[in-house]
Amino acid sequence: MNEHPQATATAVAMAVAVAVAVAERDPVRLAAAVTDTVRLRALLPGGPIEEHGREAVVARVDGWFADMDTVDLVESAGEPVADRLLVHYRLDLAQRGTRWACTQTAICRIDDGRLATIDLLCSGFREI
Repeated sequence: MNEHPQATATAVAMAVAVAVAVAERDPVRLAAAVTDTVRLRALLPGGPIEEHGREAVVARVDGWFADMDTVDLVESAGEPVADRLLVHYRLDLAQRGTRWACTQTAICRIDDGRLATIDLLCSGFREI
């Protein structure tokens, strides 16, 4: 079954916008991409976390990369998966001369053009 091209283009655009907001550590743009009642569940190398509400979710995501000197978006992708949106991105991170790669993949539910639920898997910071 083929996806409608416009739906696929919209999904890719939304996924890229989220990836750019994360990489640029832009809490205003990230907040604009999520609902007031967004729920984040994430499996991180340190264990699972859960946050509820725009402010808490944006603060959590912003905190993941806050101490980095640079965060560069290497690649991003998105596609509709039935009634969900798949978001994937890879970041290159640097802090005081050390470099890492980090990937995050999320399955999201969309309400009125914003992320309402985010179920995310993170690779952690892999030194390169």
